[in-house]
Amino acid sequence: MSSAEKVWRSIGRGRAHPSEVLNTLIELDNRQGAVGLYALERELGRALPRLRPSARPLAQAWLEAVVLYRQTYYPEARLARLLCRTSLPAAG
Repeated sequence: MSSAEKVWRSIGRGRAHPSEVLNTLIELDNRQGAVGLYALERELGRALPRLRPSARPLAQAWLEAVVLYRQTYYPEARLARLLCRTSLPAAG
């Protein structure tokens, strides 16, 4: 089962244990890295307004957990430095 499926299944159940959340995010990070975290964040953010009202608080909690995990392990400054090193020099 993919990490996204685990997230949606927990939202459908209406509950998530903190260790389940952390383990799911670690698994996603190990398999797909920052790209997977950004993808899950985008998926949750886009789906949040369409969810039934009773599911929104848990989905919002998952979204906040993904954002905090990503910001903790992939700080923007570190990511920006990496992108600057890998970008091509400007022509001119």
